[in-house]
Amino acid sequence: MISVSVLGIRFDQFPPSIHTKFSFTEEQLASITIKLRKQTRSDAVIVLSTCDRVELWCENPKIAVKEPFLRALSLPVLTWSEHTYSIIGEDAIDHLFSLTCGLLSPLYGEDQIISQVHTSLLRSRIHGCASPSMEYLFREAITSAKAVHSTVDLQIPDETVAMAVLTLLEERKVDKQVLLIGSSALARLVAKILAEKGYQVTMTFRDLEKADLLLPKGVQALAYEERFDHFASFSVVLSATKGMEYTVDLDSPRVPQLFIDLAPVRDVNPLLAERNGVEVFTLEDFSVPLPRREAATAQAKSMVMEYRNRAVHYLTYRHQVKAVQRMADQAANDLIFRLNDLLASQDLHLDFRRTLFETARKAFSHQLYQERKREATMHHYDLSKRLESGQASYAGDPDTILEQVHTIEREGWNLTRLSLGSHTGTHMDSPAHLLKTGKTLDQYPVSRFIALAFVMDCRNLGTMQPEDLPDLDPSCDAVLFYTAGSAQLSVACANSLLSRGVRLFGFDTPNCDRSGDLSFPIHHALFAKDALIIENLVNLEAIVSTKVQLTCLPLFFKDADGAPTRVIATTR
Repeated sequence: MISVSVLGIRFDQFPPSIHTKFSFTEEQLASITIKLRKQTRSDAVIVLSTCDRVELWCENPKIAVKEPFLRALSLPVLTWSEHTYSIIGEDAIDHLFSLTCGLLSPLYGEDQIISQVHTSLLRSRIHGCASPSMEYLFREAITSAKAVHSTVDLQIPDETVAMAVLTLLEERKVDKQVLLIGSSALARLVAKILAEKGYQVTMTFRDLEKADLLLPKGVQALAYEERFDHFASFSVVLSATKGMEYTVDLDSPRVPQLFIDLAPVRDVNPLLAERNGVEVFTLEDFSVPLPRREAATAQAKSMVMEYRNRAVHYLTYRHQVKAVQRMADQAANDLIFRLNDLLASQDLHLDFRRTLFETARKAFSHQLYQERKREATMHHYDLSKRLESGQASYAGDPDTILEQVHTIEREGWNLTRLSLGSHTGTHMDSPAHLLKTGKTLDQYPVSRFIALAFVMDCRNLGTMQPEDLPDLDPSCDAVLFYTAGSAQLSVACANSLLSRGVRLFGFDTPNCDRSGDLSFPIHHALFAKDALIIENLVNLEAIVSTKVQLTCLPLFFKDADGAPTRVIATTR
C-alpha cells in the first residue's frame, strides 16, 4: 500500500472576502506544486484547488508538510494552522473517492469537481510531480465519479422540502406573491407546488431563452439581473441557486420581510436576519427527511466503494508483482524438471515442453495473484480492552495500577510497573480458575489460542437456548457472544455447543455466568470439557454474524489460572 496523505483547507466556511486568498491562476498552482515536491521531498505531489477547498496530496513525504503548504499558499502559518485538516492512509483514499464524486461538495453531488481533479493530476504529471501510484489512484477516483454521475442523480430534489416551504408560508399567512431566485431542480419543484396551491410565483433565469423549457406551469419568468427592481412587489423571496456567491446581500435594495434560503451554499447573507422585521430561514431550519437524496447517496456510495476497494486491493499487492512472477517461473521450471523422465519417455516435441512451461507459469501466476488479492482484503479488529490505572474490576479482584517508575527526563528511558489481577480487563479463564485438577493456561499449546470463530448476535435472546443457536460451520471451534449485556448463555446451550466441538467461548461481559451466581454453572460446564473462556471482549458489534479467524494470546506465566489477553479477529 502506498503512503498517501492529504492536507487541506476548506475556505467556504469563511466570509466571501476571504475567498480571494484561495483564487489561484494555473501558473501559480504549477509553481506551488513544483515547490512543494521539492520542499517535502515527496515521491509525488498533487495540488487540488476547487470552489471550496485547497488540498495538498503527497506520496511518502519526508518531512512535515503543514508549514511548507501554508507558506506556499502565502498564508500565515500561526493563523491558518488550526484551520487545516489532515487525512492519511486508506482514510485519505476514501476521502478522494467521495470528494471526486461530489459527495463532500457544498453543492452536493456537483460534477464540476471531476474536471478539477483531472486538471490537478494533469498539472502534476506535466511538471514531473506525479507517480504511477498516485496517477492510478486519481484516475480510478475520476472513473468512479463518472460512473456514478452517469447512473445516479445526486441532486435529485425532495418534495418534502417544497411541502415544508408551503407549510411555513401558510403558517405566516403571507401575501401569495412569491419571488423565487434560481432555476435549479429544487427551485422548479418548489415553484410547481406553490403554483398548484394558488401562489403567484415569479422565477428568475440568467438566460431567459431557457425559460420556455424549464418554467413550471403557471409560473412567471424574470431576468435574474432584474430581481432587485421587483423586490417591492414581494413580501417573500426564496432562493435556490447553485452559485457560490450571495444572490441577496446587505447592500440589496428594499429587503422583503421573509427570506427562505434553500441553496446548499448560502444565497442570502445571514446578517440580513439582524434587521428589524426581517426573517431568514435556511434548509437546515426545516429538518425534513430527504428520502430521494438519501437513496441516491446510498447507491452512489455503494458504487464508489466498489471502485475504492478495487484500487486499494491493487495498490496493496502491486509491489508483489515481480515476486509473484519470479515464484511462478520457479514453480514452472520445477514442474518441468520433475516431469523430465516422463516427458522423455513420451518422445514429445520441444514445442510441447515450451507450451507446458508457459501454461504452468500462467496457472501458478493466477493462483498466486488470487492469494495476494485475498490477503489484501483482510481486516483486523482488536477485541481487547486497553489496560488503565484505576479501571473497574470484578468485585474482590486486585486494583489495576500502572505506575511510571522511570522517565526519559530523569533516567533517559521510560519504564512502567504493572500491578493487576490475572482476570483483569479482557482476559482468558483456564479450568484451573475453578477446578482443583484443572489445567493452567501455560499448559496449553499455542494452537489452542487460535481458532475459527462465529460471532453470534444475542442481544434480543434473553436466556439463550439450544434452539436459538445458528447452524454453525463445522470448521468453527469458537463462538463469540455479542450480548450488549442483555443476554445470558444457558447450560443447555453451552452443552449443545460443546457437543459440536466448540472449545473456546468469548463474551462481552465480565462474567459468563449471571452476576451473583457463585455456583458458576456455565464456567463449570465449559471447564468440565476442557473449554477455555474469554471475558470482557469489546468491538464485537463490528463483526456480528460473521465468521472470523481468532487469535487470542494470554500473558504467558507459570500456573496461570487466567491471564489478560490480546484478542484479534481477522476477516476477509
